[in-house]
Formats: sequence, structure tokens, C-alpha cells
Amino acid sequence: MKSISFQRNKSLIRIVNEKHARKGKNWDKLIYIGLLAIFVILIIYYTINKLFFIHANGHVIIESTKVRLTDDARLIDFYVAEGDSVGLNDTLFSYALDLDQDQSSNSTLNSDIIANAQGESRDLWHLKELHSLKKSVQVNGTKIRENNRIIKDYQNEIKRLTNEVILDVLPKARLDVIQTEILKLKNENGQLEEENGSYRELMNTIVPLPANRTNSSTKEIKHNGKGGMTDISKLHINKLFFTDELLTHEKYFRSPMGGIITRIFIKPTETALKSEEILNIHRGFPAYIKAFFEQKDLRYFAKGDKFILEFPDGSKSTGVLKRFYIATYQMPDEFQAKYEPTTRTIAGDIYPEKEEDREKWLIFNKMSVEITKFKY
Repeated sequence: MKSISFQRNKSLIRIVNEKHARKGKNWDKLIYIGLLAIFVILIIYYTINKLFFIHANGHVIIESTKVRLTDDARLIDFYVAEGDSVGLNDTLFSYALDLDQDQSSNSTLNSDIIANAQGESRDLWHLKELHSLKKSVQVNGTKIRENNRIIKDYQNEIKRLTNEVILDVLPKARLDVIQTEILKLKNENGQLEEENGSYRELMNTIVPLPANRTNSSTKEIKHNGKGGMTDISKLHINKLFFTDELLTHEKYFRSPMGGIITRIFIKPTETALKSEEILNIHRGFPAYIKAFFEQKDLRYFAKGDKFILEFPDGSKSTGVLKRFYIATYQMPDEFQAKYEPTTRTIAGDIYPEKEEDREKWLIFNKMSVEITKFKY
């Protein structure tokens, strides 16, 4: 037998130390943890905000005066502009009333003043009447010429319609309509011709009044109500030549308080009706915030409590509740959700805690303010 010999020496195994590979970051896990943390923070913030704080909306209110006149008037000129500061009794604008509507004057005297002031106009009244009648004649003549043109077009169309009716292309009613329209236009032209004839007859009868009839009122003397006599021809009146209005002497409106002119609604020479606002004056003081609290928060606040106020520009201030109204108020439209039922709220007035804060509030007139307070 062959001897089999095995290698008795141990084999040498080479061992190579491999470098450890760096594991990459698990971004999914990090994003998940981050979102979870944000969600938890939001839940905590919402819970604290809801359970421990009162939230309300409000408006910055600045006392203002709307200037109107008790009678319709013609504004002459303004002595202030928007943004100007005015003091008590400063002149704001001048105006004049219609002479025959001036309630401060004697009505009989007014009628004589008007007669005196309109003397020249009354001397020329016949020219105005003649011009008006001539204008009416010209207007009627234009209508007659237009009707004649339409009648001519209809008559030219009748020939074609007659042939089509004979051939049964069109119904006979279509031809009858055209003939009826022609008859109406001819009747209208006859009426207009009669009117023009009447106007021409009136034009021949209009003559000017005697000159001494309108001048007689300038010599009349009336009592002035104080035991004396007044010469009507010497009374001061204004006459606007672009409208021929007879106005009283120029009057001046003075400011009833100090403040700032915020809006001017009517321009000089325009008419201001007694129902229209002429301008607005904002006093500036006191400035306060009209706050609207939910009824469920009534037990968490009282008069004298302090509130944190956040304005539209992000600035914050502190205010003190000076009073609140027991009666409920409807939530203003800008704070009321459109599709929700009407919300009734508790209204209160919040004033600045520090006087220097009041000036900051002035620039936020009628703007919305967010109001918060710690409940406990």
C-alpha cells in the first residue's frame, strides 16, 4: 500500500483588517421627529392660549365731529386743508345762502332785495323768452325733418312689400304695419306744425317792460326791524355770474373745537346740501379702543384690568379697561364670520395705560386691534 502522508504543518491564513464603513444619517427619522416636535409644540401653544388667555377684537376710536350746515349753501372758499391742525374758533370756510332762503332776514325785505338785484335781468326777460320760443321751434323743425325722412324711406319700401304680398312671400299684416307707421308720423308732423304756429304767434306778442318798472324798487325804503330805515339799493349781496344766483353776504364757519382736519368732502364753489357732510375734524383726544368680548369670557375680566394690544404693524401696547357695557352688541362685520350666525358680544372701552402711548394710537384710527389677557 502506498503510504499517504498528509501535510502536518498548519496552513497560514492571512487576515486583513477592513475599514469600518460609516453609516449614513437616517433623514426620514429626523424629519419625523422634527414634525412630531412641531406638532407637540403647536398643541401645547394652542392649549395654553385657549385655556389661559382671553382673546378679543377691537377698533381704535378717535373722537371726531362731522361739520354740516342747517341750510343748503354755496361754499365760497376753504381756509384749511386736509391734515391741518386747527384750534377753537379758527375759520374753516366761507359760504353764502340763497337770498330767498335766508331765514335770518325779513322775508318781505328779501323779496325787495331780489327785485332790486334782478332789475337788469327783468329788463331783458323778453329776450330770454324769445330765445326759448325760437329754440322750441327749431327742435320741432328738426323732428319734422326726421319724420319726413323716415316717411320717405317707408314709401320706397311699400312698393317692394306690395309686390311680395301679391306673390304671397310676405303676409299682408307687414304692409299694414308700414302704412300705419306712415300715418302716425304724418299726424305727429301736423301737431308739431301747429305748435310752431302757436310759438310764432307768442313771439309777436312779447314786448319789453317799461324801464321805470324795475328801477322803482331801488328807491323804496323799508324798516330794518330796529326802528330805523334801510335803503335796499345799498344792501350788500353777492351774485355769481356763472349761475346768476343771488346770495347773501359771505358768512364764515369757525371750528367748534381744536383738532385735525381729516377729510374735506366738498370743494369751493360747490353746493353743500344740509344733508351732506362738509368736513371732518378729529380731536385726537381722547383716543380709545372699542373692544368686543365673547359672552363666555365675561367672568374673566373686570373694570381696571390690563390688556395686551397688538396693532396691525406688529407693535404692542398696554391698555386699561375703563368701562364695559352690560348690553350686548352685534359683532362688527369685519370680525363676524360670513356664514355663521350673528354673534352678540360684550363691548368695552380700553384706554392707554401710559399717556405717551396715546400718540401712537392716533395713526391707527378705525383699524383693527388684537386684544389678549391672562385669565387668572
